[in-house]
Amino acid sequence: MHYKTPQKKVVSVRTVPNKYVVNHKGANYYYDNHKFYTYAGGRYTVIAPKIGFRIRTLPIGYVKIVHPKRNYFWFDGIFYININNEYEVVEPESGTIIYELPGDYERVVIDGKTYFEFYNVLYEKVQVNGTRAYEVVGYFNP
Repeated sequence: MHYKTPQKKVVSVRTVPNKYVVNHKGANYYYDNHKFYTYAGGRYTVIAPKIGFRIRTLPIGYVKIVHPKRNYFWFDGIFYININNEYEVVEPESGTIIYELPGDYERVVIDGKTYFEFYNVLYEKVQVNGTRAYEVVGYFNP
C-alpha cells in the first residue's frame, strides 16, 4: 500500500477566538470554525476528530445521509450521529455513500486498486444511478 500525495501540512495557531471545549476521555480538546484542535506549547494544532467527540450544533452546510442502519450527518469528511441533542463523531458503516470527497483526501493504492482516504476512512469510487459517488469500504489504521 502507498500514498500518491504528500503528507498533510500541520496547521497551528496561537489563538482560537470562539473555541468550544470538547472534553473527551478526561482530556480537553477545542472546536471552532468546523475544526478540532489540541493545545500544547502555547499553540492550538488542528487534529483529526476522535471517535466520540461531541459538538452542540452541526456546521452550516452539513449533509444528511440515510443508511439502512442509521442516519448520519456529514460535513467535510466527518460523520456525526445525534445523541441526546449533541452530535457525536462516529465511524460510518461500510456501504455508506457520499457524493463528494473533502478537498484534501489522499489516494491510496492497495493491491493495485485505488481508494480514497480521509480521516482514516477508506472510500471506493462507485456509480449510483449514473452519478459518481464514494462508498465507505473500510478503515485505514496507521
